[in-house]
Amino acid sequence: RTGASLICFLTFQIWAQGTESPPAGCTFEEGSDSGQCEYVQGDDDDFDWELIRSYATPYSSLDFLHGSYIMVNSSRHAPGQRANILLQTLSENDTHCVQFSYFLYSRDGHSPGFLRVYARVNNGLLGSVVWNVSGSHGRQWHQAELAVSIFWPNEYQVIFEAVVSSERRGFIGLDDILILNYPCYKAPHFSRLGDVDVNAGQNATFQCVAAGKATESERFLLQKQNGEAIPATSVKHISHRRFLANFQLDDVTKSQQDLYRCVAQSARGAGVSN
Repeated sequence: RTGASLICFLTFQIWAQGTESPPAGCTFEEGSDSGQCEYVQGDDDDFDWELIRSYATPYSSLDFLHGSYIMVNSSRHAPGQRANILLQTLSENDTHCVQFSYFLYSRDGHSPGFLRVYARVNNGLLGSVVWNVSGSHGRQWHQAELAVSIFWPNEYQVIFEAVVSSERRGFIGLDDILILNYPCYKAPHFSRLGDVDVNAGQNATFQCVAAGKATESERFLLQKQNGEAIPATSVKHISHRRFLANFQLDDVTKSQQDLYRCVAQSARGAGVSN
């Protein structure tokens, strides 16, 4: 018998931003409360993110944005090299919204690399990327959100990873990483998933039920703990505010026994279930 987390419910909730104070976050400003900025550089990567304070350093390049933030200069590193930032471990029995600003920019339009986000559970495998962006997106900040629904007693850790492109041109930046204590506005939140047993040799259908409006840009994935990702076979509306994403596994075998989670991805961010 193959055990799997099967049914998931996804809800969009709109909250007025600024009505509650974020419990933690990193603005990288000089003099900001270091206790509110709990992150560490990765140990098993190739180099560290660089702290930039463009108004207080001798940088003269027009490529740099004004302010305080962390950055990767792709021209200083080899293609494929990685730099990781690990946020604090969270274990509250609640849904968090991780909001962050980013930029990827090179003057000639080449991609500086990839910005990838992971949600690692119980200090286990890194798993699959839950959100990523690449290319050159102009000399400006963009905002995205990560809605993580992983419940106590489980712990999770959000990890940001910059990967240098083969072109080795341009910059990848991160700023205003905030862990909010209210639901995301741009990313969907999942309800707790349960376990379902499937007999070996049978077909298994996984379903994600969501409230909100599905867009063509929304990508739904079923991720296994070992890193494999399965795309949705169909997404259909069941009412004007609810839709259903289906995942199909044919002739399941014992080797497919694993932990599964649902992920919804778009340019605005991602929702991650338990």
